[in-house]
Amino acid sequence: MKIFLIFLIVFGGGLLLVSAYMGARAELDARKYFPLQFTDELSSRYYMMYALSNRTIPLEIRRRCAVSSALAMVAFAGFAAVAYLSNNPVIAVLLLLICGYGVANVVWQWRSARR
Repeated sequence: MKIFLIFLIVFGGGLLLVSAYMGARAELDARKYFPLQFTDELSSRYYMMYALSNRTIPLEIRRRCAVSSALAMVAFAGFAAVAYLSNNPVIAVLLLLICGYGVANVVWQWRSARR
């Protein structure tokens, strides 16, 4: 059981690092397509939340952003499994809430972009 938990922790940590790297690269590449008021470091992160639904950003960058979000959700689900198997159900629920928020954000952006 301990080996399985260690595997989940290492695998989730690796996924989280890959997700962070892909998200940072997508943001750097997408920044040249942002409006002028969102060119600084802090406000560009806020504008990046709407990158999936913004059709002015190329599809490759939007796809990297979506893959980054999906990897982060899988990593948090893995961490929730570790917390649950370690008899910490409250932590597991909190991590699953983070995953739910990510799914809801992607669905909301997708539906708003279709209009």
